[in-house]
Amino acid sequence: MRMRIFLGLALIQGSVLLFGGEARANYVDVKRAFGSGQYFTAARIAFNDANRTSSVPEKSMAYAWVTESLVRAGLDQSALYFFIRTLQLQDRAASRKVLELAPLFMDRAGTDFLKKFLIRYTRADEYSPRARSAFHLAMAKDKLGSGDYPGALQSASMVDPSSPLYPLSLQLKGTAELMLDQTREALMDFEACAEKAEQRNLIEAGSIEERLKKEQPGALAEKWEALRKDAARDLKARCVANQARVLYEAGQFEEADRAYDMIPKASFVWTDTLFEHAWSTFAKEEYNRTLGKLVSYKSPALQFSFNSEVDVLMAQAYLSLCLYTDAGRIIEDFNRRLGSLALDVKKFVEVNAAKDARPYFALGRRALQDKLHTEIVMHRFLNRFVRSPYFQSLSLSQDRVLAEKIAIQRLDAIRPETRTGPAAGFPGFLNAALDWRVRTIQLLGGVFVRNSMIDHHQVLISDLEKMQFMKIDILSHEKEKLMQPETAVASERNRGNRIPVRRDDQLLWSFNGEFWNDEIGDYVFALESECGKGSASETP
Repeated sequence: MRMRIFLGLALIQGSVLLFGGEARANYVDVKRAFGSGQYFTAARIAFNDANRTSSVPEKSMAYAWVTESLVRAGLDQSALYFFIRTLQLQDRAASRKVLELAPLFMDRAGTDFLKKFLIRYTRADEYSPRARSAFHLAMAKDKLGSGDYPGALQSASMVDPSSPLYPLSLQLKGTAELMLDQTREALMDFEACAEKAEQRNLIEAGSIEERLKKEQPGALAEKWEALRKDAARDLKARCVANQARVLYEAGQFEEADRAYDMIPKASFVWTDTLFEHAWSTFAKEEYNRTLGKLVSYKSPALQFSFNSEVDVLMAQAYLSLCLYTDAGRIIEDFNRRLGSLALDVKKFVEVNAAKDARPYFALGRRALQDKLHTEIVMHRFLNRFVRSPYFQSLSLSQDRVLAEKIAIQRLDAIRPETRTGPAAGFPGFLNAALDWRVRTIQLLGGVFVRNSMIDHHQVLISDLEKMQFMKIDILSHEKEKLMQPETAVASERNRGNRIPVRRDDQLLWSFNGEFWNDEIGDYVFALESECGKGSASETP
């Protein structure tokens, strides 16, 4: 992936001379235009100067001015190219200037895209104290991905607690600590992450981010701000979920129960953790509570959710109660609904070459733009990962690129004396840079969708196989019941009849056949175990 990104940069660099036909201006004019708020003009003049000099320090500083000017003009996707080029030229003064924007670009382009450039071309001492957290977060994520857990822990610990990136560093710290068996520390960091997740929305007074919020109103800016808030809520939910997992693994089941209950039901994270919660009750042989939690997925409010393991666990719970007819119904319905989906996913992966990520990104975009409660099964399958903040930010970045192309044409037309049109001069170069940016977005997003599809398809195939084994098990039990004498084994009859323990903060209500959003996840069945009885029977 990295080779393709660098190749794209090299191709754009080689095209500089094709667009370099504008007259050179005095460097003072850049500052004058920038100071008067003519940011696009300042960027154009600085680009001209970069194009006409062979001096690395002069070119680097000119690129730095282009970067900051484009950001202030609301063209951050265009500015990203010049930000990276400035770092690549390795001039210390110019790097220091643009690295003030590192937290902003990490927000707009994502840590996964930016981290390689920051790690390869910068050092911690080149950043100001305010911006240095971006470098440490990039290092922590890179080390965590490579399995260097002590290194990841060390880098994450260096993120400034006052930085908006601090909650993300706490999540990385907790993950690294879990991998190092530092359970107590992991629990504390996940708890702190959940408490401070909303801090990710805080923007420092006087910062470039604060000025941009005031200077760049519009639909896309509002969507980006809404996405940032959603990402903060998602991070909080994930950190609470990690708390619950740590507590469960430590055997603190009641505390884990309470932690799971703290995850907002409006969160996408909750739809996965409800299933985890059901597994914990299954492990305690509270099969009626397990079924109660799983039936919540049948609620109209959760029809968008896709998790093939839900049906597997539901069938297992019925089997544990020896309710073979009910288990059989779940298995038949599962095979009918999801057998063809498994074939469709397999066919899509086989048809689309692994080297071309664009079809996967396009598929993910279609699913994201479809209504949440879609009737298209493939889109429901994709819902589980394309509605994550990560993929949504990539999709929105592509929208921003298209909006910037239109904005560049408008800005170019404002000054007839320097107008070149979209295929020449500075606007032509920016359009080439934006085409490169689209390729990087589609590459990252497509690889994410493809890998997620393959992973979830493997789970789906595994679940189909589990269902077949359970079907054989049911047939075996039915045969046994027909063959055995009517004398039931009394001790067997109690299996699965364990009464769920009710906490002091929980109430008991009867189910009247209606789903209410504030009740889903809290239902408990009242089925009697058929284990030990002489013949199979259906539940009423």
